[in-house]
Amino acid sequence: MQAETSTCAAKPAHLKRLEAELDSAMRERGDLRRKQEAEDEAKRRTSKRAAKAAHPSHMLSVPRMAGLMKAGALLGSAVALAEALSINPRSLRAKLTADRGVSFEDLQAAAAALEARAEQMIDHAAKLRAECHPTGVAAA
Repeated sequence: MQAETSTCAAKPAHLKRLEAELDSAMRERGDLRRKQEAEDEAKRRTSKRAAKAAHPSHMLSVPRMAGLMKAGALLGSAVALAEALSINPRSLRAKLTADRGVSFEDLQAAAAALEARAEQMIDHAAKLRAECHPTGVAAA
């Protein structure tokens, strides 16, 4: 009985050789995989850099955010400002909380909306003044 267990416990020479070949093959595959992953990561990083360079970065600027807030107040609501910017109110909140940057186009659209609102106010003020000083009423 003891002779049987001792022969089973010892590995034959061909199994040792197969195990060594398998270990070396697995090491090679692991090295190749790690090398490929490193190359892929390098490609991803360069493509991200290129993508970021292609997109203009919008500044996260407190004066810009404050200017948008003031524009919203002057227009009457944040919803009116969001409509003027052609974005959703949720996107406007993201701009006002510095989750997204405020672009020049955003500032120009807000300024245009304020100018349009100001023209409406000036026209209405002129109509009110005209009511206070009627020109065609006969004196009594």
